[in-house]
Order: sequence, then C-alpha cells, then structure tokens
Amino acid sequence: MPEMMKAVMGIEPGKLGIGELEIPRPGEYEALVKMEACAVCNSTDHKLLTNEFFSGAFPIALGHEVISTVVDAGPKVENFRVGDRVFRQRLYDSHVPGGRSCWGGFAEYGIVVDEWARQGLAYGPESLPHDQQKLMIDVAPELAAGMITLMECLDCIRSCGAAPGKSVAVVGSGPVGQALAMFAKLLGAGPVYAFGRDPARAERFENVCGVDGYVSGECRATFDVAVEAVGSVDALDRCIELAGQAGRVFVYGIAPGSSPYRPDQMSRDNVSTVGAVEGRAQAALVRWIEEGKVNLSDWVSHVLPLEDYQYAFDLVKGKQALKAVLLGDRPEVCAAPFTEREAAMALLH
Repeated sequence: MPEMMKAVMGIEPGKLGIGELEIPRPGEYEALVKMEACAVCNSTDHKLLTNEFFSGAFPIALGHEVISTVVDAGPKVENFRVGDRVFRQRLYDSHVPGGRSCWGGFAEYGIVVDEWARQGLAYGPESLPHDQQKLMIDVAPELAAGMITLMECLDCIRSCGAAPGKSVAVVGSGPVGQALAMFAKLLGAGPVYAFGRDPARAERFENVCGVDGYVSGECRATFDVAVEAVGSVDALDRCIELAGQAGRVFVYGIAPGSSPYRPDQMSRDNVSTVGAVEGRAQAALVRWIEEGKVNLSDWVSHVLPLEDYQYAFDLVKGKQALKAVLLGDRPEVCAAPFTEREAAMALLH
C-alpha cells in the first residue's frame, strides 16, 4: 500500500484543489477504508469551502456523503471486516497538516470507528445508531453515496413528527426539501405541500416525491409541521407564516455565517432546530428501496471521476445537479453477508 493519498481539499477560502496526505493508520478500534464514492453536499460543502460554516484555518479536507470499503482493521475491531462497505469515513485534524478536517470523505482513504466494540455493545443500528455503519444493501457506489442525504432526511422528518393525521409544509425545493417531502408522504402524513420559488419544480415534487401540491406563490393555509430546508432567513419567515399559531416549525437548513437566522425567529416558542442521526434510518430506507417505494436512481444526477471535482462543485453551486457524485477506485470485494443484512432488516418488524 502506498504511504500517500490524494484528497479533494479547500486549499484556501473559495479555492478547491487536490492535496497529498499521509494515509491514516487505524487505531485499535478503527478500520482503514478506501473511498468508493463521495457526493458533493448541496448545502454544506460550499459553505465550508467559503468559510461560512465551521469557519477556521485552511487547508480543509472536505466530503461527508461517502461510502467506502474496509481494507484493514485495528486489533480490537470486531464488527468491520475487510470487504465490508461502510458509510461516513473521516479524517481527523491531525491528518491534515497545518489545516483541519471537515470530515474528509473526498480522500482516497479514511477511518471508521467500531464504536460498538469500543462500548462493548452488540452490533446493530438499534443498539447504537452510529453514522459509520455497514451498508445493508448491495448497490452501486454512487447510489450508496446518495443514500446519505436520504437517511438524513428520513431521520429528520420522523423527528419533526410527520405521521398520519399531521399536515406538513416543506419550504425548499432542492434535494433536501424534495426528500423531506417524499418521506413525509411515505410516513403517512397529509396533506404534504412543498414550497419553493421555481414553478418548474412542481412536476418532480408531484411525480417523484408524491406530494399533494407544490406552491411557488402565496398560500393562506396553515400546517401542523413546517420544515425549513433552505438555510435562509426568508425561508424561515415563510415557515413561521405557514405554521400559524398552532403549528410547529423545525429548522433543518444551515444558514451561512454571513446571514444567520434572526434572534426574533429562533426565540419563538414554536421554533426549534432539528438534526438527524443517519444510522437510525438505514433499515427503513432499505425496506422502501426493496419495496420499490424509493428509487435511488431518482436521487443521483451526475457521476464523475474524482479529478472532475471542480466541475462537480460548479454543477452543485449553479443548481444544475440534483446530486453530483465523485468516484474513487472500488476494491474488488463482496457485499456484506446476506444473513447479516437480514438480521438488520428484522429489527423493522
């Protein structure tokens, strides 16, 4: 194995480049993984690159929507074996001399932690819904990378209380807004309406996401749940209007540091932030994929080699890509054992 690897990095604020880093050495509870595919996040990667989110020193190692294959493991790793496919590799700040890690999924190699072994727990998404868990379904690398946004959105919308008998408004017409709306419908909420500025998005929201309607103009209706999926002051104001006096507003978008949400917005009794724990959502997402309710191909628009990183970022910044994925070199390995996957799926029933 070589000693050095390539990584897509923010060389300085606003400037991308390829850096050379040492391949990390796994600790006793860690596994070394090789990147198969990493998607450009439609929200945070650009904000990280421009120092509008988690601001700090450069260079920075970027990327978090990543699927990888285990190639080596520390002596106390029990649940990750060579050949396993695992989400969410990362680097640590110590792996980026003079800079820091903003997750580091665009590096050729990274680290995952066997948190179950470290905590003495039996492996499974229920015992520990850790983001760095094994892929439960055998799909192409670019589709697996695309699952990360979907898992985030599914866990988020469940946390917002989307359920039968609840009306839901999603403000934002990008891929996150689309996924939130789709999952609200799959969870039985209704009616579910999406709100955005571009009338051309209506067809996708109705045909792919299955919403009850898409609104690009005024609306006087109010909703039980309104979700801010943009990261803007104006979008949050719209959510507050849509929630009215009785509804709840959940903020999932990330506002840039130069234009944060206003204190009067965030201090309202019915406004709260909501996060996501991807590991809680994988089994449910896989079930819907197998049932034909979610088609992963609907959620990845561009698949490119790693060296086309600038083009991929430009596509996303220009809102020309639903999801742009950069490919690494995938090792020739087998998927996770069928019995292991079945055991995970059994937790759903």
